[in-house]
Formats: sequence, structure tokens, C-alpha cells
Amino acid sequence: MEGRNFIKSGIPGLDKVLGGGFLEKSIVTIGGPTGAGKSTFAMQFLYNGGTEYDEPGLYISIEDSKDAMMFHMSGYNWEIRKAEKEQKIVFLDYPVYEVDQFLQQHGAIQEIINTVGVKRVVVDSIMPIALFFSSEDERKKGFLKLMENVRKWKTTTLIVSEDTTASALDAIPNTTYGIESFTDGWINISYQYDPKKRERIRMLEVIKMKGVYHSMKSYPVAVGNDGFKVLVKK
Repeated sequence: MEGRNFIKSGIPGLDKVLGGGFLEKSIVTIGGPTGAGKSTFAMQFLYNGGTEYDEPGLYISIEDSKDAMMFHMSGYNWEIRKAEKEQKIVFLDYPVYEVDQFLQQHGAIQEIINTVGVKRVVVDSIMPIALFFSSEDERKKGFLKLMENVRKWKTTTLIVSEDTTASALDAIPNTTYGIESFTDGWINISYQYDPKKRERIRMLEVIKMKGVYHSMKSYPVAVGNDGFKVLVKK
């Protein structure tokens, strides 16, 4: 039987929900609406992985540039530029017009992974990749090829995707382009409106995690200076 190793997510409270952490070398979709904090979640996964667990990370940005990402993350208590200098995090930018290069340069990315010793990867986000294909059939074939190439990296990988808001509270959401059908896991970050507090509350739910016994409940999430924290009762 092949060994099953778990790695720490770097998100306080999440490992308990996941049943121990992320399964090593798995590919997981991080879905949610605009502003839910998907990129923050992904950066925290990489930053804490590199600085706390000695697992260097690679952030592949296909929407924002590295400078834009640094600006957006500057409000957190993370020394990202220091982590970059120490090669605990490596950044790769692919502007929207270079999506084809990302899809074709898996060998070059593999070389970076091998040289730095990358254990964690984030792809943010799937939207420009999905829009690169002219039909749904081509997109499905493209996603299958993408998954095949990502698995060759032998890293634990998060793929960021926006979702389509569920029509009812008990309905399962869908990511806009269906990438969750191709990945091993799917974590959804959503908003619920609290009429008493007259505010929206972030909620996190692990909808899918192949081969792992995980909680099926939704949990409130707090976002502070240190990033995400899943509020799990002890």
C-alpha cells in the first residue's frame, strides 16, 4: 500500500476540518466569490509552508502581477519579500496574453521546482486558462492535460477559482469553469448574511477531498493580521 502523508495547511483550524491536513501531492481547488479571500488563503498556505514547515512554495500568478500581489498582501504580518529572498517562496508571473506559454512550459516550471526544492504550488487563477480555450470540449481536454502536467511536479497544489453562487443555502455551489471536477479536493469559501449583526460572515466548507475522511460541516472564518483562521470548536 502506497504511503499517505499529510502536510500542514498553514491555516489555523483547517487541519482539524481536513482530518489531518492536505494529502501530500494532491491538487485542491480553492473556490469562492470575488473578495472571499481565496488569494489570501493561498498565500498563507505558501508563506507558512515555507517559513514554518521548511516546504518552499511557488506562486504562479496568471491574473495579478507579483507587485500587485505584494501590495494586496502588505496588510498582513507576513514578510513575503524576505521569504522570497530566502527562496522560501518563488513567484512566476504569466500575464493573460501569455497563458499559452504557461500551458506549454511545464518542463521549465519543473526545473524551478527541482532547483528550489518546491513542495507547495499555487495557481491563481484558473479563469484566464479556462478562457484560453474556444469551446467547452477543448477546455475539458485542456484541464485534463493541465492536471496531468501538474501531477508530474509531485507538489501539493492549490488552484484558485471563482464560483457561481448557489441558488439556495442547501445547494452545492459550482466553480465558474468546473475545475473542481478535475482536482482531488475542493474547499469553498462563501458568504452568509447575518441579519442580526447586519453583516456578511465568511464560511468555509470542505466539499470534496478524495481518499480523506473530513468534516462535512461549514465553519465560520475570521480574517485578521495573520490571515485566515477557521473557527473550530475544541
